[in-house]
Amino acid sequence: MKNVSRFCLAFCLSLVFGMTALQASTPLSTPVPTTQTTTMDPRSQELTQRLEQIQGMDKSQLSGKERKALRKEVRQIKKAVGGGVYLSAGAIILIVILLIVLL
Repeated sequence: MKNVSRFCLAFCLSLVFGMTALQASTPLSTPVPTTQTTTMDPRSQELTQRLEQIQGMDKSQLSGKERKALRKEVRQIKKAVGGGVYLSAGAIILIVILLIVLL
C-alpha cells in the first residue's frame, strides 16, 4: 500500500511540474480569431467591423476620457459577439487531477 501511495504522489507531482514546462504557441486566455464573417448575422458583422476600426485608430491623440470610452465600447462589443472560452492553467490542472481521481 505504501508503494501505491508513493507512486500516486510521484505521478501527481510529475503532472503538476511537467505541465509548467510546457508552453503553447498562443496563451491559453487568448481566443483564436475567426476569419469567417459570412456565417455571422449582420449585427455581428457590424460590431466586428467597428472593433477592427477601433483597433486601427491612432489613439495617441485622444484624451483620457475618450480612451476610456473606447475601452468600454470594445469590452461591450467583445461581450456581445462572444469572446470565447477562457481556462486558466490552474483550472486545467484541477480538471486533470479530478479526472485522475474519479477515473
